[in-house]
Amino acid sequence: MRKKFKENNDQVSETSSDKVIIRDLSISYKTRSRTVVAVDQMSFIINDAEGIGIIGESGSGKSTVGYGIMRSLPENGLVESGTVLYESTDLLKIPKKEFDFKYRWKKISMVFQGSMNSLDPVFTIKNQMREILATHRRDLPRDKHNQIIKNALQDVGLDPSYVLNKYPHELSGGMKQRIGIANALLADPTILIADEPTTALDVVTQAQILQLLKKLKRENKMKIIIITHDMSLIPNLVDKLIIMYAGQAVEISDVASVFKKPLHPYTQALIQSIPKINSTEKNIRFIKGNPPDLANVDRGCRFRYRCPKAFDKCDLDPPDFYVEENMVKCWLYE
Repeated sequence: MRKKFKENNDQVSETSSDKVIIRDLSISYKTRSRTVVAVDQMSFIINDAEGIGIIGESGSGKSTVGYGIMRSLPENGLVESGTVLYESTDLLKIPKKEFDFKYRWKKISMVFQGSMNSLDPVFTIKNQMREILATHRRDLPRDKHNQIIKNALQDVGLDPSYVLNKYPHELSGGMKQRIGIANALLADPTILIADEPTTALDVVTQAQILQLLKKLKRENKMKIIIITHDMSLIPNLVDKLIIMYAGQAVEISDVASVFKKPLHPYTQALIQSIPKINSTEKNIRFIKGNPPDLANVDRGCRFRYRCPKAFDKCDLDPPDFYVEENMVKCWLYE
């Protein structure tokens, strides 16, 4: 089964330019004293108009996946191996200038975590949005910039007449976060990576942003990667979920399977930890223990010291097993 999946991946990469194929992606961070492998041999495919959710607790490597695809890693970050195939091109192998000119913010855009802090405090919102269009959409006549900016702001629920001439310090945190999302949509990308896109937003605005992303996915056939720790936000937005633990994808399943029949013990524990409104149980379930240090990872399943189902074979590295079309990295499915 594992060999068959690899062969299918190869076939898709040669015949389908509309897919994004991430294969065996490994990313590390190097310091003077140690190397932290934040993402370890991760593979998945994004189809047209498909939403992918990457779920995991803090430090699991989920944001690093987005930064790696976007080629926005910090100076000490390094892609150790892997490919990101899009339009028959490996985005990790082309020169950075070519990536910036052809792909960054044009075909691939990202809403960074805490993007509200990326706004320049000395320029108005209008001037900052104009600069993005002037830099990344030189094909557009300047007389169309104002209308594109207004449409982007309206899409995220903001009144252009109110915010355009404001400076960032004159706006609330939620407004600035929505402007960050609008900036990512200005150049009409085909792939949107959103890292915690609803941070600092109230519940009503969260729902509005999620509806917007759902609309973009459906009507514009946009490929969307949502990176979050909150599983309750995205069941109706994404089609597939990637569950990350300690730098690895331990389960890749369709949304229905994850919530109805989760495969990996870590996924099962995550589902059980979500508070339920109608539940009579007073105690909140949580996962005991801490994830391993990614600079000193032992051989074997990385969840075994916290797993209630661990047994002797968990001391060996588990391969990828397949239950129907869903992947799970756990010896229970051998």
